[in-house]
Amino acid sequence: MKGEGVAERSVAFADMRRALLDYVRDIPPRAVVEIGTLAQSLNIPSRHAAYMLLMLSDDERASVPWHRELPKSGAFPPAQRERPHTAQQFAMLKAEGAVFNGPWYLDLKATALWHPPQTHAATFWADFED
Repeated sequence: MKGEGVAERSVAFADMRRALLDYVRDIPPRAVVEIGTLAQSLNIPSRHAAYMLLMLSDDERASVPWHRELPKSGAFPPAQRERPHTAQQFAMLKAEGAVFNGPWYLDLKATALWHPPQTHAATFWADFED
């Protein structure tokens, strides 16, 4: 398909993405998960999980609690602060009662941390290629 990268046509990528979104859908209100924890539970690099969440469509953003996924230690790095959805993420987290230690740091001690299941912790995603 024109305009699609290899990742978007890959069976393994589609399966990883589906598993990631299933996990994110399970994050309960007023809880958060660090991207590294989420990625580790899926046996994928953090950057892959972050990319998949960054590339959500508007419809997916409306139906998946993407805002409950955080960078390591709840600290938003400068590059992430400039992304269009970061202000929306902060507003959504604050509406759920998240506590911040300054403008770019979520207080993880005052926030419930969600731990994803380890269903895919040993999955080798390339096994899913056709």
